[in-house]
Amino acid sequence: MHSKMRIGFVTPEFVTESTTYGFGGGLANYVYRVSKALVSLEQEVHVITFSETDESEFEQDGIQVHRISSRKIWSRLNRLTRYRFLDTTHWLDFSFQAYLKLKKLNKQRSFDIVQFPDYTACGIISSLFLRVPFVVRCSGYSPVWNDLTGVDRNLDVRTVEWLEWLQMRLSPHIYAPSYTLKQILAQRSKITNVQVIRTPFYLETLNWDSSIYDEYLKNKKYLLFFGRFQIHKGFHILAQALPKFLQAYPDSYAVCVGEDMATKIAPSMKEYASSLCGKNADRLIFIDRLRHAQLYPVIVGARLIVLPSLIDNLPNACLEAMGLGKPVIGTLGASFDELITDGETGFLVPVGDLDALSAKIYEAWMHPNLDDIGQAAKFKLQEFAIERTVQELLNYYEAILSNSSKTS
Repeated sequence: MHSKMRIGFVTPEFVTESTTYGFGGGLANYVYRVSKALVSLEQEVHVITFSETDESEFEQDGIQVHRISSRKIWSRLNRLTRYRFLDTTHWLDFSFQAYLKLKKLNKQRSFDIVQFPDYTACGIISSLFLRVPFVVRCSGYSPVWNDLTGVDRNLDVRTVEWLEWLQMRLSPHIYAPSYTLKQILAQRSKITNVQVIRTPFYLETLNWDSSIYDEYLKNKKYLLFFGRFQIHKGFHILAQALPKFLQAYPDSYAVCVGEDMATKIAPSMKEYASSLCGKNADRLIFIDRLRHAQLYPVIVGARLIVLPSLIDNLPNACLEAMGLGKPVIGTLGASFDELITDGETGFLVPVGDLDALSAKIYEAWMHPNLDDIGQAAKFKLQEFAIERTVQELLNYYEAILSNSSKTS
């Protein structure tokens, strides 16, 4: 039994915030999922998150949520830099506001430990000035992700990347969800003090809302992609594979759930996919991003999930699909192979290989044991149960605190 700790999470996005950064992002869902799990184990959890709404404080599923927003310092910094560092000034302002909020909360009653994401370097000021043990959870390595997404890595973007790297350098304690990311950090940034701790998976709600499924998908045989329509998610590769799939199976549909994105390929990836499918575009169904209550019935109704990412980090989409007993086509070397054994718990194809993806979709769609593979995937996800993953995270925290007390 673990002793009760007061744990803080700082995050630029959270499920309570329908902002520019969204309630549906991987980081938002991770922080919510792990916070809720920690609360269920009688830990005290505070989440400090960016908000475009207000600066209120409230409880969400037992989690103490503290909203913070941009201050005048942000607009002043932008004017000073002639608006050439919009992202840098925004995240430095958020980092400063997060530090002030943590300092205030810590003065009321001390935190045992605080966790920051690598993304946006929102813990960099707290890392320097807040006298509380902290960890950094790395969810990606921005230079790689930005290159594959096609982001213009101008001076502003590169400065944020450098701040993220510096925050990791300042942290003696870093963990990541996958060995793939651990390897990337070691090879690309020479950061080697990274421990792998898996992301907890559980169904976030048992109160499902089947209205979207019933309206658009009931009695249809479909493959499913869900997530942002981005290049690093391999959405363009899937879009190029869909015409052959729809042509081969006249009674099939392809369903894409998520946020349409502008990329270097097209101003709308939704329109890009539709244009490729030509006369079969009417069997290509797009649905905007959904909360879990509506998403789960859509996942369960699918015959096959296709997630052809160029790079990823044990994405929530894969965990959710496998956890609901659905077979997934993922990509080799993008962390899916840490979950999937080809032909046993899912399917794997080389990254960016259109012909291989098309052939694998055809193979999987007609696979005689597809349901058995889905059940094997569900069994595999037991490794991500709270009893294992969150206990491992608590053990990690307690080891840090034990070492801190010995050296203080």
